[in-house]
Amino acid sequence: MVKRAVLVGCNYPGSRCPLRGCVNDVTNMNKLLIDVYGFEKKNIMFMVDTDEKSVKPTGKNIVHYLGKAIQVSKSGDVLYFHFSGHGGQIPAESGDQEDDGEDECIYPADLNPMTEFRRRDSSLACADDTFRLLLADLNPGVNFTFVSDSCHSGGLLDSQDLQVGMGELGQVGKETEATSGEASMREEQKADRRLPTEILIQELADASGREVKLGTIRSTLYQLFREDTSPTVKVFVKNMAGRLEDGPPPEDWESSYNEVGVAALTHLKEIWDDETIDNDEYFRSARAVDGPLNFNGHANAKPDGQRLPPSTGTLVSGCQSNQTSADVPGWGGAYGALSNAILKLVKHHSGKITNKQLVNGCREIMVETQLDQRPCLYCTKEKVNANFICDLK
Repeated sequence: MVKRAVLVGCNYPGSRCPLRGCVNDVTNMNKLLIDVYGFEKKNIMFMVDTDEKSVKPTGKNIVHYLGKAIQVSKSGDVLYFHFSGHGGQIPAESGDQEDDGEDECIYPADLNPMTEFRRRDSSLACADDTFRLLLADLNPGVNFTFVSDSCHSGGLLDSQDLQVGMGELGQVGKETEATSGEASMREEQKADRRLPTEILIQELADASGREVKLGTIRSTLYQLFREDTSPTVKVFVKNMAGRLEDGPPPEDWESSYNEVGVAALTHLKEIWDDETIDNDEYFRSARAVDGPLNFNGHANAKPDGQRLPPSTGTLVSGCQSNQTSADVPGWGGAYGALSNAILKLVKHHSGKITNKQLVNGCREIMVETQLDQRPCLYCTKEKVNANFICDLK
């Protein structure tokens, strides 16, 4: 049995959205894995954005190294993935009035989002694309645990049932213990691990050198990252480029699409008409994505019925869907509220703590520390009382 881990901490230094505790989270978790769970340093991929010697946790690098760990892990092995950083939601941009979908995501250091697609009228992720494609190759016998100390991470393993916590539509996990308490920590004492859309727009404008607005977020992400953008972004660009070829002419756009859709089409048409750009090459990676669209033409990168198998793993998310995850100052340095609670509980129990005990324990700590944040557990029924990360002798 081999125990592998990929640890990602993003403090986003120099950006409009800096955090302080994410690198501390994974630094502490790295030590915990070695000291308590018996991981070997050579099998831990450690990525932070505050150390020039570290592999930078860009979207491309995270996909590469997590994908590599997935590929080499065999039945009986242990794989642990920890992400501390921003999460967010990218509003719908297709321009269709009935399109109420949005991409929920976590943000690597370069803000190239790793996404999932949701509809607001569904409790299930319609396309958990980045992680679905990565984890499709995971051997079902691998014990995989994913901790996401960020906002908007509840559906990143789309096949798992909510066991502890409250879901998007208010459903309560079967194993959730009663934890109620009022939040009183002052806002200036903590930072939210949620990246607002307006900040993302400003950061993308700086990076691209052009104006970005609602309607051009995904097309700008494609412009910046091309081959390395998430499948959802690629399918969106593929769909909108198809509308340029087969849809109504520009003079009819305003009668066919709302302002957001017109903005998306206008941006792509500027590229389409630019004689210095080879359209075949520019749109190649978008056209290569074999992802059908959903009924309203939004970027759904996952065919119906293709969810991850229930054996995929265990997800511990930083908060419920109506909450934000906190980045909190401390005497020993800032930290993520979820990561810090996990560290306390694991040390107290010498690593012998079940997934249910861990997450409900984290929820109790949030109440004690007066934080409006309740972590959640997503897994199969069989994993609820399994030991967190792996069994210990």
